[in-house]
Amino acid sequence: MSRRKGSCLCGALRYEIEWELEGELDGVWLCHCSNCRKASGGTGNAIVIVPRERFFWVSGEDHRVTYELRPTYSITRCKTCGTPLPAEEDETNVYLTAGTLDDPIGVGIKTHIFCGSRADWDHDMDGVRRFDERSS
Repeated sequence: MSRRKGSCLCGALRYEIEWELEGELDGVWLCHCSNCRKASGGTGNAIVIVPRERFFWVSGEDHRVTYELRPTYSITRCKTCGTPLPAEEDETNVYLTAGTLDDPIGVGIKTHIFCGSRADWDHDMDGVRRFDERSS
């Protein structure tokens, strides 16, 4: 087993995930549904699905604010910095926002979901200018 750490932007909320290195994670999923676009403020949400028994809050649980989007699905944010943190949909899995992981996970994007809900401006990325850093 290996442990990877994650946190919010201000560091108030910290968690760890545990998994076997080979084959357990199914890569990063990019969800383009309207709820994920609203929750992230961007093109969607990059998530890593982790079995609930392998997810552990380490510190800062008093900084958690949970929003129930529907009876079986809630999202968590840090009440100090607003970072979106793990979403919980059922008793078996936790849906981590991949950008909150502090440690590399060694897998890339494997799946796009809810592409039918994709924003009309989130297309044709191959011809878009790219920069290694922000340009003035």
